[in-house]
Amino acid sequence: MQPWFLLFAAEAVAAPPEGFGSAQLVDGTPDFSGCIESGGDCQRRFFQFLSASMIEQGFAMQANGLSGSPISLRRPGWTVGGAVSTFPFAPPRKNLSGKEENTSFSPVFPRIELNYTTELKDGVQRSLGGFLLPPVPVNGAGATLLGVEGGQTWGDGDGRRLGVEGDLSYLRAIAPIAATEQQLADRDSFSNPNNLDPTQFNEVCGPDIEAGAVGCLDRYSFLNLGLRVGLSDRWGEAWLPYAKLGLNVVNERLHIKYDDTTWGIFALQPSAHAGVAWAPGEHLSLGLGGSGAIRQRNQSVEDRVGLLGTLEGSAGWTF
Repeated sequence: MQPWFLLFAAEAVAAPPEGFGSAQLVDGTPDFSGCIESGGDCQRRFFQFLSASMIEQGFAMQANGLSGSPISLRRPGWTVGGAVSTFPFAPPRKNLSGKEENTSFSPVFPRIELNYTTELKDGVQRSLGGFLLPPVPVNGAGATLLGVEGGQTWGDGDGRRLGVEGDLSYLRAIAPIAATEQQLADRDSFSNPNNLDPTQFNEVCGPDIEAGAVGCLDRYSFLNLGLRVGLSDRWGEAWLPYAKLGLNVVNERLHIKYDDTTWGIFALQPSAHAGVAWAPGEHLSLGLGGSGAIRQRNQSVEDRVGLLGTLEGSAGWTF
């Protein structure tokens, strides 16, 4: 596992200008080099905007151990299910020129999950499985998600249990984000209309538009590792509340086709998770919860430490 992360992070050409956890230029020469090389307010605001946009989108697609977790699902056997997490409820962010980036393609991010959980033996129960999202286009965007997850709990019988879990996720999303036909039509409303040049747009984005897209197809990807420790308890016959603390190792890349640049983030992201699972029958299990993570100051357009958040739901059927 370690060589993957070293290889993924090694593309970075320099230390992040705004410190550890900030976005940085990995490859290419953007049209606004004067801003990002200035070392002043323009540079700071741009990298905070880009970091915030990438980090909050990635956190919404993080796995966070839902229907496949032995902490929140204790039934032995094979479980087939699905999970969804919400994207930020706020409107898409605007860059320094006032151009709204096209990031609101769907209110939720779904995934399919398959896991196997062992019988409780000597106070130990384990699970191993995976999750995926096939590349189904939604409003001009498509994402492929692949991941593996596993965990273990300790405890006697059906009462309180302590557990650990982890997941490794790979995502590759293709979407028209930074250069769309609508953004080009609105360019005169930007504080810097040259943020999108019509000639360059037609040359670079034309083939994608001819193929049915609404602009240049940008590529967002990550290879993220999540580790969590948690506690769950049994309430009555069917309710299982849980709480977890975790750490995400975040590796993200964003390739902007319009100017052929690649941007990246490497960060450590402390997180917290809480929710409740409900098992109303012999096979069905449902879950509802939420996850939050610390957002560093250099990942915030408000220039202060804050929180990322997402709501999560899951459903599974155990055989």
